[in-house]
Amino acid sequence: MKKDKSKTPPLPTKAEILEFISSSPQLVGKREISRAFHLRGQGRLWLKDILKELAQDGQIERGARRHVHEKGKLPSILLCEATAEVTEHGEIVLVPLEDQKAQGRILLEDKRATSLNPGDHVLVKLNWIASEKFYAARLIRSIPRATRTIVGQVEKTPRGLFLIPADRRRQDVNFPLLSEIPVEPGDLVLAKLMRPHRSHLPAAHVHQVLGKHNDPHAISLIALYEFNIPHIFSSEVLKEAETVAKFPLEEHRVDLRDYPLVTIDGEDARDFDDAVWAEHTETGWHILVAIADVSYYVRPGSKLDQEAYLRGNSVYFPDRVVPMLPEALSNEMCSLKPDVDRACLAVHLWLDSKGRLKKYEFVRGLMRSRARLTYTQVQAAFDGNPDEATAHFLEATIKPLYGAYALLKAAREYRGTLDFEIPEQKVIIDDSGHISHILPRERYESHKLIEEFMILANVAAAQQLEQLRMPNLYRIHDAPTPEKLAALRETLQGLGIAFPKGQTVTPKTFQNLLNAVVDSPQAKMVNELTLRTQAKALYHPENIGHFGLSLTKYSHFTSPIRRYADLIVHRSLVKSLKFGPGGLEGHEDLYVIGDHISTTERQAAAAERASIERYITLFLKEHLGKVFRGHITGVANFGLFVSLDETGATGLIPIRTLPSDYYLYEEHQHRLVGRSTRFTFTLGDPLMVTLSEANPLTNTVTLELYQDKSASSSSKKAKAKQPLKKKPSRPRKSSRKVTKN
Repeated sequence: MKKDKSKTPPLPTKAEILEFISSSPQLVGKREISRAFHLRGQGRLWLKDILKELAQDGQIERGARRHVHEKGKLPSILLCEATAEVTEHGEIVLVPLEDQKAQGRILLEDKRATSLNPGDHVLVKLNWIASEKFYAARLIRSIPRATRTIVGQVEKTPRGLFLIPADRRRQDVNFPLLSEIPVEPGDLVLAKLMRPHRSHLPAAHVHQVLGKHNDPHAISLIALYEFNIPHIFSSEVLKEAETVAKFPLEEHRVDLRDYPLVTIDGEDARDFDDAVWAEHTETGWHILVAIADVSYYVRPGSKLDQEAYLRGNSVYFPDRVVPMLPEALSNEMCSLKPDVDRACLAVHLWLDSKGRLKKYEFVRGLMRSRARLTYTQVQAAFDGNPDEATAHFLEATIKPLYGAYALLKAAREYRGTLDFEIPEQKVIIDDSGHISHILPRERYESHKLIEEFMILANVAAAQQLEQLRMPNLYRIHDAPTPEKLAALRETLQGLGIAFPKGQTVTPKTFQNLLNAVVDSPQAKMVNELTLRTQAKALYHPENIGHFGLSLTKYSHFTSPIRRYADLIVHRSLVKSLKFGPGGLEGHEDLYVIGDHISTTERQAAAAERASIERYITLFLKEHLGKVFRGHITGVANFGLFVSLDETGATGLIPIRTLPSDYYLYEEHQHRLVGRSTRFTFTLGDPLMVTLSEANPLTNTVTLELYQDKSASSSSKKAKAKQPLKKKPSRPRKSSRKVTKN
C-alpha cells in the first residue's frame, strides 16, 4: 500500500514541544521546531500561537534572536563572558552576556580555554548537571572583543602599513595601521583596535612604540600587555612606599639578632624574603624560619594594599621583574639584606627524631641576616668545596641545615608527595642585550632544602590559624578528576605503560609511575602528561587539603613580598596573636580575594611561560638550518609536535613535510603510520629534526624531519619502526595523503 504523501502529519503536543526544546543540542526557535515536526503553512501559524501560550504560562522563555528555552533553564548554546573567578577544581566561571539569570553556576573546564582572560567572550554548549546544580560548559569558540589593546609588529605592504598581531590566535588577520606618532616597519607597537565602520576591518590605532621586534628586551613587554599585567606604579603609591619605609621598628619586637640566620636564593634574586637557621637538639631539631614583616608596612586599605591586591603577585621575566610592591619595600625595607636590622614575622619549629612537627611558636621579631648565600654556593660548600663566603658558615650553619633537611626529606617520602622532574629553561642575556645562552636551570639539594623549610613553615601557619579559628586563605589542591585520569590512562596505555585502574589514586600512585620511567626516553613526556592531569592549586578560605604535597592543612606564609596570599596569612596571624598593627580588619571577603589572586597567579604564570618561549624562539632564529635532537610530545592529523632537548622549545613538523606517503592518524595509539612505507611516529619517540622557521612575534617554531642524504636507502629504512602485524584499515577522515612538493 502506497503512503499518502498529501496527508498532513499530526500536530505535536505541548509536552512533545517542551521535550524537544529541553533536549535540543542547539539553539531552538520556531524554524527548528517546524522542521523537527514537519510543520508547514497553517501548522506554523498554530505553532506560533502555542509558543505564545507556553511563554504566557511560564513554561518557556524567549531569548535573543527569537530563540526559546525551557523556563528556569538557560539555552543549550549561550554566549558568555569569562570572569576572574576560578573554582577549586580549576573551572572558569562564566556569566551570560544576555540578560538571563542562571539557576546554577556556569563552569567551563576545557583544555582549549587555558588562554582565556577575564572579560573574554565565549560561545559555549551547556549541559545541566541536576545532581550538583550547575551548568557544565563546553567551549565552541572564543570571540575576540571588538575593542581591545593588542601588541604587534608594523609591516609595510603595497597597501600601506599593517599591524601583525603578536597574539597567535590572531595570526590570520592583519590590521590596517593608523598612527599619529612616527612608526617604521619592524617596530613593536601597542595599539587599540577600533572599527571605523561596520563594513570595514578594524584598524589598529598606535598608542606607543615599544621597541624593535628583534630586541630581546621587548619580549617581556609583549607578555605584559598580552596578559594585562599591571606594571607601572602611580606616583601616589610610590610616595606612600617611601613614607612607610621610614616607619620605626617597635621596641616590643622579639630580638632574634643573636640567631645566625642566612638567606639562600638564586644568583639573580633581588628580594630576600626568607632567612633560615637550624640546630640539633636532644629530641630532634629546632628550626627558625624568619619572613619579612610586610604586614607592618602595607596596611589594609592603603594605596599600597590596593595596588598589591590588584597585582596579586610579582611576575618574573628573564630581563626584568614586575614586583607586587615598589622597590622601596621589595628591594629595601622588606628585603632581608645582610648586616642590617629588619622587621620579621618568624616561626620556631621543633621536629622529633622522625621529622614530625611537634611544636611551633610564631613571633613578631627583629632580625639581622648574617649572609646572603646562593643555592650554588651552599651546595658546593656542603659537597666539600666551600668558597671564601661559605667557609665561615659551613660547620655552624650549612651542615645543620642539611641535617634538618634530611629528616624532612625522609618524612616527605614517607607520606608520599609528587616530585616532577621537568627541567626549566634559563635565558641568559648578556650586557649588550643579546641572548647568549639557553640553559636548563640547575636544581640542587639546596633548592629542595629551602623548599622543605618553607613547606614546614606554611603547614605551621595553617595549623596555627585553624587552631585559633581565625580566617585563613588555604592553598588547596584537589585530586585529579575521573575524566583527566581516564585520559591519562588511555594515553599511557597507547604507549604501553600501565596505570592502575579501579583504585583510589594517591600522590604515591603518580610518583610510582614517574619512578618507573626514570632514565627512560619517555621520562620527560610522562612527567609532562602527569602534570597536566593534576588539578590547579588555588587560594580558598575553605580547606580541602593539598593533594600534591599530601598535606591536610597548607597555607602560603613565606613570601609576602611577592604574593598577596601570604600577606593575608600574615595579617591573620598578627591579629590572632595580638602582635600589633597591620592585622586583618575583619571585613575582608576571602572568597573574593582568593578567586582574584588565583586568577592573577594564573595570568602571571602564563605570561612568564610565554615570555620564556618567545626568548627561546628568538634565540633559535639565529640557528635556522641547524639539526637538533628532540622527542614527539604531540601527534595530530596535521603533523607532529616535537620538543627540542637542548632548549625545551616545542615546534611543529607539518605532515606535508614527512616522507611522501599516505599517513593514517591513529588517535588512540597516538601515532601517525605511513600506509606504504610503514614509517611510524609515536608519542615519545626520539627524533632528529632540522629547524626551518622561528617566528618570535607569534612564538611559532616549524621543524622538518632530519634525513641524512648521504645515507643509503637501506639505512634510511632501518630508522623506521618495524612493520605492524595488522594491515592498516581504510583511511579515516582525519588521514591525509601527502606528496612531495
